[in-house]
Amino acid sequence: MASLPEAAVQKPVTLGERVRAARHALGLSQAQLAGDELTKGFISQVEAGLVRPSLRSLQIIATRLGRSLDYFIGDESLAGAKRRVFHRLAAQAAVERRDWPAVRHEAMAALAQQAQGPERATLLRFLAAADSGEGKREQAFERLAEAMALVDANSDATELAHLLAARGVLYVEHGQLAAGAESLEAARDVMEQREITDPRLRARTLVHLGTVYRRLHRTVKALATYELALAVASRSSELRLAGQSYMGVAVALYDAGELDGAIANYQRALGLFERVSDTAVELSVMQSLATVQFEHGDMTAARETVDRCSERAALAGDLRVGAIVDVLRARITLEEGDAEKALHLAESAEERLADLGDHRQQADALRVAAAAAHARGDYASSDQSYRKAIEILASIEDHPDLSTLAAEYAQKLRARGDLESAFAYLELARDPAASRPAS
Repeated sequence: MASLPEAAVQKPVTLGERVRAARHALGLSQAQLAGDELTKGFISQVEAGLVRPSLRSLQIIATRLGRSLDYFIGDESLAGAKRRVFHRLAAQAAVERRDWPAVRHEAMAALAQQAQGPERATLLRFLAAADSGEGKREQAFERLAEAMALVDANSDATELAHLLAARGVLYVEHGQLAAGAESLEAARDVMEQREITDPRLRARTLVHLGTVYRRLHRTVKALATYELALAVASRSSELRLAGQSYMGVAVALYDAGELDGAIANYQRALGLFERVSDTAVELSVMQSLATVQFEHGDMTAARETVDRCSERAALAGDLRVGAIVDVLRARITLEEGDAEKALHLAESAEERLADLGDHRQQADALRVAAAAAHARGDYASSDQSYRKAIEILASIEDHPDLSTLAAEYAQKLRARGDLESAFAYLELARDPAASRPAS
């Protein structure tokens, strides 16, 4: 039988028809599209137009079909404000997943709906996070500057605190520790003065502030800040149950076509979920706290925190934190005199961090491996690791850590009697922006 002319083929119009057409195009069954989170019967009802999927369910379907949310709801008569909310929530979720292409797509889609004022500032902050995640720091700074010009300290205090914290983190990543501390402290002060009770924002700000204090060698202050962050990050499970209840209400309203009510309840749920225990924050606090405990000389407390953090990271499937914790475990092991085991731990962690693209932490792992090799008398391997770490820190312009590492390496060279090389690396420690000494 001859195929129908293309113009005669009826294009999918309803949401259900579009789901079916996109599924057929990928050769998926209804069960395959449903996966573990949905059911085959639910997909069948959606395609038949018998039920309307919630926003969360539609996002799952759209992701699996490789389509944007707009493909399914683009022709529906949604007001611009409603559409902006859909895209903003999707952008926020993508930020949490560190899915930078999705962040850009959703944030730009929301901006195209004429977002203004603090709403526009929030979307610019999401885009700045994507810029930073992709190494475009100058562009990220420009977006944050534009966003800060849109907010009012009195009426938009929460967004201002978010922006100040984001700017502080950017400064720190750029090696500007003093500027980073100033911006993060300003974010903390805004939260205190305006009585902003967002535990997640507070905890993350305190984590970064503690890290700055640690890198500035203000150990006691760093320890206190990390402990406060950990206390803030720990919240009761009742909030999670309340959030799930709001989600249920939102789903029912969305299925009934009451979009305004659904959006309001999704926002309430999102606000509550942001206040419950944040595993990522707690892991970050614990690994930083263990570092401070080590630097403070409390090896027993440091090892206990490392073990606890390692277990949590394994349960959460956080490979990056797991590797960072192994670097600290290697440092503790070296301090206790087992250079062989420390070297093995550090080298293994360095490989994983290189694969994950975390160059600063990779350099830290190389630093520990270099110290362990030096302790074993393997000076050739020690030199190789030290110089590779210095090269990495120079390439990412992490001048504070580069200065510390160069000074440490100079001490090792001096102890071995290589005074000429030791002097060269001491000069690098004094002026880390200068070229690295020749190998």
